[in-house]
Parts: sequence; C-alpha cells; structure tokens
Amino acid sequence: DDIRYDFFGLYRDISLVYYRNFQLVELSILINQGKIDLKDIKFNKHINSIQTLIKIENSYKSHFNSLNRHLIVEAWSIFEICLNTFCKSVLTETENQKLLSTGYNDIKKILGKTNIDDKVENDLKEKYVSKNLTHIAITRKTDTIFKKVKGYSRNIEEDKKFLLFFGRLRNSMHSNYIYYGKSFKYKFGHSEFIFKDGEIIKWSDPFKETPKLYFYLIGNLKNIWKAVILSISHEEIIYYPDLKQE
Repeated sequence: DDIRYDFFGLYRDISLVYYRNFQLVELSILINQGKIDLKDIKFNKHINSIQTLIKIENSYKSHFNSLNRHLIVEAWSIFEICLNTFCKSVLTETENQKLLSTGYNDIKKILGKTNIDDKVENDLKEKYVSKNLTHIAITRKTDTIFKKVKGYSRNIEEDKKFLLFFGRLRNSMHSNYIYYGKSFKYKFGHSEFIFKDGEIIKWSDPFKETPKLYFYLIGNLKNIWKAVILSISHEEIIYYPDLKQE
C-alpha cells in the first residue's frame, strides 16, 4: 500500500496495456501474411480493421503515435500523483506550505513594497494559495525534494533537465504535439528533441517503428523515482491518496 512501491506496479500496468495494444500491429502482419486463418471468424468488419492497420501508412502511424502519446501521458501522471503524495509526507509543514503559497509569493515579489490593505492581502491569499500540491508546477516540487536527498545515486542537475524536458513533452500533447514556449533542444541518448515555439516537436528516433525510445524515456523517469525514494528516509507507510481506487 506504500506509494513508493505502488509506483512500480502502476508503471507495470501501463506497460502491459501498451504491449497488448502494440500486438495488434503484429496480429495485422500475421493476418496479411496468411498465417492466421480467419474464414470461420464472425464480425469480419472488425477483423478487416485490424488487417488494414499496416496496409495504410497513415493508419499505422496514427495507431503507433496514439500508443506512444498514451504511454507518455500516463507515465507522467503516475510520476506526478506519486510525487505529490510523497512530498506531502516527507516535507515539513513549512516546506509544504511554501510550495502551496508559490503563486501568492510570486505576486508579492512583483508588488514589492507596494502597500496593500488587509482585505486585499486576504483576497490574494484566498485566490493564489493552492489547496493541493497538484496545482503547483512539478519543477517547484522536484527542486524542493532534491534539496532533501542524501547520497543520491544519480546526477541531480541532469535529472532536473530531464524532468523539465519530459514535462514539456507531455504538456505539448494537449496541443497535438505543438509546443508553445521558449525554444530549446534536448538530447536523450542518440535522440534529439527540438522544441520551437508554435511548431510541432521534432525528434530523431534510432529505434524507428519500435517502442524502444519511449520505454527508455519512461524507464529513465522510473530510475529517477527509485533514486529519490532511496535517498530520503521515511519509516512510515505513505498511502496512496484513495485506497478504494482500483
């Protein structure tokens, strides 16, 4: 029931879902090669849909892109819910409150020495002090967590860069891979991701037409999580937010 270990079970689950859906590609190949006999199978229109999967290039690309998009989004969502729960338990009340007050503190910095009355200040707190860590930028949370690690087995600065990249990659999927923000490039192994404001993200894939690159990406996220939980001591169980969820 500990969120630190649930993380790995959740990753296994999304990986298995990906695997099963990717097998449709293999199934389509076997059908088209005549290695699967379909003459006695009903619901032919559904079988035909699988058969045409690899026959139409755009159909295959759409299927493959959908699988990869789902994997990235799910992996990041798991990382974020686990991180939020982890932060709530291992950070002090002061550290958590500072994170929740991020928006309010940013406004106070802009206002500087400007005098504001108590009612306005209370209104600002009500509006800009968050009630839950899920509303706080993940980089703020990871920066706070990295300050608490002891004997971290990886390179913190490199992992911060990776998390920033992964978060932007995931967020761009809300706009169909079109990126909005400051342009930058990120190298991951033999791949390079190019982010240009207002343009679709472009990247090179040394493992074309296989899922390897995407599993290396979420594998790195998994390894960061493992390094974090092993370098911050917390003896009590950190429960998943809602144990009724299946």
